[in-house]
Amino acid sequence: MKKKLISLGLIVSSLFMFISFFGPLLVSAQGATTTAATGCFAIDDPNPLNVFLCRIATVLNNVIPVLITLAVIYFIWGVINYAIARDESAKTSGRDAMIWGLIALMVIVSVWGLVNFIKSFIGVPDDNTINVPCIPSPGVTCPQS
Repeated sequence: MKKKLISLGLIVSSLFMFISFFGPLLVSAQGATTTAATGCFAIDDPNPLNVFLCRIATVLNNVIPVLITLAVIYFIWGVINYAIARDESAKTSGRDAMIWGLIALMVIVSVWGLVNFIKSFIGVPDDNTINVPCIPSPGVTCPQS
């Protein structure tokens, strides 16, 4: 009975954290009011390869946060399974899920950061790059936002 109460408490507290994190986003959500074409649809390029690559980049920019979210959820699932496990095989399964969730999260974030570093090093223009803070000083030019 005590284990069931603990697992119920974990589930309720996880649900509360989820709602408290995403609740404000849902309340202040607004629809797009622009009617002009934006993003890849606004490109007037005769080369269809550029438009195709832009659309692929847009899809990947939307998929990466979803993959990060799935890795975090898988890690939390492993923590919950480890916490409520009764036998050693279930604990091993939960521990393996935690390890693989952390490895997936590390790989996704590392590759994402490496790609953004290479893009900024080469100088590929992109509106969705990570802005690194810059302090203006002699000999250093900061990018304008």
